[in-house]
Amino acid sequence: TSYTISYSNTSTDCFTDSRSDISASGTSYTLTGLEEGTEYSITVTATLTGNGGTQEGSTTATTLTAAPSASPPDVIVTDVNSSAITVQWGSVPCIHQNGAITGYSVQYGVMGSGNTEIVAVNGAIATQTTISGLMSSTTYFIRVAAVKNAGPGVYSDLEM
Repeated sequence: TSYTISYSNTSTDCFTDSRSDISASGTSYTLTGLEEGTEYSITVTATLTGNGGTQEGSTTATTLTAAPSASPPDVIVTDVNSSAITVQWGSVPCIHQNGAITGYSVQYGVMGSGNTEIVAVNGAIATQTTISGLMSSTTYFIRVAAVKNAGPGVYSDLEM
């Protein structure tokens, strides 16, 4: 008996990842080079020796997830009033998302104070949040990271 394996990712939001006609012998095979946190559709076709018949089976599997490996780009801050700001950011590039992003974490605090506040922003398409209750004429740090079930990714750094 010989086996042929084909696979493709079920979501092409960021990338298309597929391969067909992988030849395998034996009853197990390890697929390598897959994207993290991604669901794949896998089909195995067994060609039987002797009578020449084939049998096919398919399943789906999701690779383990990891936190995003890059920070959101283009972080900017705009004043709302003397005690509030709006923080905006871009999407983490697909190659660094490592699967589906579930939201963002925005950390901020007074520079040098050692105190940090965290604002959780839910939703993968969120691109901004407003932070209020700030003191005027004070220097703050702002950090933004994409978040997944595996935790926050790399934080950006911004001083304002």
